[in-house]
Amino acid sequence: MRYSIIQLLICSGIILFLSSCKNITSEEDSVLITRNYCTEIGRFDMLFYEDEISGYYVLLPKQSLGAIWGEIEDLVMNGRWIDEDGQGDIIITFNADFTYFTTTYRNDEEPDKWYEDSWHGHIRPDQSQQFIVGDKTYQCE
Repeated sequence: MRYSIIQLLICSGIILFLSSCKNITSEEDSVLITRNYCTEIGRFDMLFYEDEISGYYVLLPKQSLGAIWGEIEDLVMNGRWIDEDGQGDIIITFNADFTYFTTTYRNDEEPDKWYEDSWHGHIRPDQSQQFIVGDKTYQCE
């Protein structure tokens, strides 16, 4: 199924609204958690609710938005991504305290070609526009 830019913008708007809610507790003690990450190519905000994750990312080099959604089990999310380059499957693997992640993804246009360990994120430590951890420079804005 292909998604239009309008659908992506609507999804991003909903995510932005929900992310402004921060941590929300329902009657069943389910918690909506927002986490702000920075990646090699821009900001990546994620919402965690029970076993589901959704989020949006900024592709700074192209000045465009993308979105992800999926289910998490243990520390691994299996889901989908969409941006101006296309759409496809994505696997996001988090470290134990969710301060770092790495991704493996593929485009529906090339279903046999996986890009492994090719995109990394780190929790945003402060309001700086970029920071360095190890050998990676993370962009935030």
